[in-house]
Amino acid sequence: MKFSPIISGALLGTVIQPMVIFGFHWSFILIGMNNIAVLGSDTVLALMGPAVFAQAGAGLAVFLKSKDTKFKSICASSILSALFGITEPIMFGVNLPRKKPMIAVCIGGGIGGAIAGYSGAKAIAFAFPSLASLPVFYGDGFLLYILSDVIAAIIAFIIAYCLKFKVDLAK
Repeated sequence: MKFSPIISGALLGTVIQPMVIFGFHWSFILIGMNNIAVLGSDTVLALMGPAVFAQAGAGLAVFLKSKDTKFKSICASSILSALFGITEPIMFGVNLPRKKPMIAVCIGGGIGGAIAGYSGAKAIAFAFPSLASLPVFYGDGFLLYILSDVIAAIIAFIIAYCLKFKVDLAK
């Protein structure tokens, strides 16, 4: 972070969702909690946020491309879950099985993470990044942080929508 918040944000934003697959993201959660307890704020949680919204954006692309109503309901509930900080349903049920949307998540999360790093936004209390926890990041760089989340979702949506992959559940 001291060398380059932008590079730090891009790296963490790119790899944090694949880290969730193996549970490695918990190491960063603990660092964030410690930073808040010791320093009064944390930047790591802000860098993780755009990847959460990228999951929702890529999932929305899959939802719109799907014709299967049962699968669309899985997508819709998973998108809502992701917007409130729980990405495992959308990752394991929608994006990861189709592979290419997960690549879109990593790209969107990386670009959004770079912007979040540039913003200088910090969490002043612990909360998983989500729509409900946006006030935790209120302070310096807040508006740019929100923009980083939106940009991550839009980029992941556009990339996932443009890529070709098998959309619906196997019949």
